[in-house]
Amino acid sequence: QQQQQQQQQQQQQLYATQQFSPAVRIVGGRESVTTIMLRNIPQRYNREMILEDMDARGFAGAYDFFYLPIDFSTTHIVGYAFINFVSEGELARFKSVYVGLKLSEDSPKVCAVVDAKVQGKLKNVDFYRNSTVMGMAEKYHPVMLENGIRLQF
Repeated sequence: QQQQQQQQQQQQQLYATQQFSPAVRIVGGRESVTTIMLRNIPQRYNREMILEDMDARGFAGAYDFFYLPIDFSTTHIVGYAFINFVSEGELARFKSVYVGLKLSEDSPKVCAVVDAKVQGKLKNVDFYRNSTVMGMAEKYHPVMLENGIRLQF
């Protein structure tokens, strides 16, 4: 009976971790997909413009990690961004708005969304924390958020 109680406690702890951990979540026996690559971003956009666009479309607080890679030789964006959402539901909502969206009438580019190779906020933070981008100006750094509020990266 004591062993059964210990197993129940372990299961409850595991459930709580999976349910509320900001790390990768397990849903239905599989790793949940919350990190995507938003593709076909017009070159004139910068990090703040995309974040403002997302917030204006109702996604403030729906994501907790954002990174817009830059070609440092030209200081132009490379045309895609990595975004981690707080849940698969928020990601689905994002896809319903952004897939097929033209961010600018001045550009023929139409947004597309694909799953990112690196999944979850913590894995993305770990991935970029020691990257060369952190030696560049802050405006090129990834953004980490909690409840829509920016945190120190």
